[in-house]
Amino acid sequence: MKIEIGRNQILRSLALGGLTFSIYTCMYALRKPFSGLTYNDLTLWGFNVKIWMVLCQLIGYTLSKFVGIRFLGGLNRDYRGIFLICLMATSLVPLVILRFSVIEFWPFLMILNGFPLGLVWGLVFSYVEGRKHTELIGAMLACTFVFSSGWVKTIALWLQASLQLSINEVPYITGAFALFPAVVFIILLERFPGPSREDIELRIERKALDPKTQKKILGELQYLILPFVIIYGLLTILRDFRDNFSADMLNQYLVFNSQAFVKIELPVTLLLLCIVPGFSLIKSHIKSLKLTAYCISIGGCISLISVVGFQLQYLSLQALLIMSGAGLYLGYILINISVMDRIIGLSGISGNSSFLIYIADSIGYLFSLTITSIALLGNNDTVDWASIFNKLIIVGSVLILLLSQIVIYQLNKSLRKNENIITT
Repeated sequence: MKIEIGRNQILRSLALGGLTFSIYTCMYALRKPFSGLTYNDLTLWGFNVKIWMVLCQLIGYTLSKFVGIRFLGGLNRDYRGIFLICLMATSLVPLVILRFSVIEFWPFLMILNGFPLGLVWGLVFSYVEGRKHTELIGAMLACTFVFSSGWVKTIALWLQASLQLSINEVPYITGAFALFPAVVFIILLERFPGPSREDIELRIERKALDPKTQKKILGELQYLILPFVIIYGLLTILRDFRDNFSADMLNQYLVFNSQAFVKIELPVTLLLLCIVPGFSLIKSHIKSLKLTAYCISIGGCISLISVVGFQLQYLSLQALLIMSGAGLYLGYILINISVMDRIIGLSGISGNSSFLIYIADSIGYLFSLTITSIALLGNNDTVDWASIFNKLIIVGSVLILLLSQIVIYQLNKSLRKNENIITT
């Protein structure tokens, strides 16, 4: 039996956005609580144990993205809810084991924690894509990248202080609190109405794709997919480093406290909620993609300005994290929720965007894993986290600006080609 929410599409979209936001927030409670903790006195194989935990979770997460290209592209949608519950429950098991294991096993357990969670985004987004208001719903869902990450870290620190938890108890306690509501939200999501007839007319019906059709889409639209995938890879590096080591940067500058994450991420979240839903109003896929490329360019400029301001001591570390977060997440979220969905619409083929998202994700997290490993394992002394972050921002933002101009050039060519076809 499906949930009845009335005829108002905006109301239905907001309800769906709220459900997906809640589910993905619960996922963050299984993935990110340890990121808010500092492991200053715990070292393993010559490095802070948190470095190994971040890298190994990232390894598991990256591997799952490659698996997700084929798995999610051809997934039977009747089993999405069951898969979601199983993946989230499975990810909690390594965190429970971590509580009782010696420190040498922690990195391996983080691989097992990260792998199932890497598939959650594609499953949740499959309920969102192909709708008239995909960008509105997706904006609410994608704001979990920003808000929920900070919120979960705050909750983890609060639980640690309130329950007097040891540092290896915090991750599984935080995750356990989130698992039950996650199951409830997933059951409600399964009962939610699918795309309407109007949605299908505007955005193409979404179905499982066989490998042959996937290759066809990649071949026909590679001129757009390739630069967007590289941009996404660069944004993933920057966003992931900021997310994983913001606590260490704040601690380095002696401004670390349990409320810092919410104060930093809330302004970024509100800004994105004001901008991203507006893309639902654009019917033309090419025009939407072009505007996205301009937004990515603006985001790159904002990130560069924040670094310059910080280095000249005009901006505080908190201001750097807020401005860089706004610049990075603008492009990151748009590629996740809008670009790949629009590319499927542009192809004219009934399919799903999950395989495109996971191609971008797999490359993005592979980039992130490589750069993060070099940056962290190459620093055996006291790590200057803010300095590493600033250098990554400068190099990444310049490359992003160049690639976004390539996208704009390609889209202008497509617009001129379409205009010539219409007039002849």
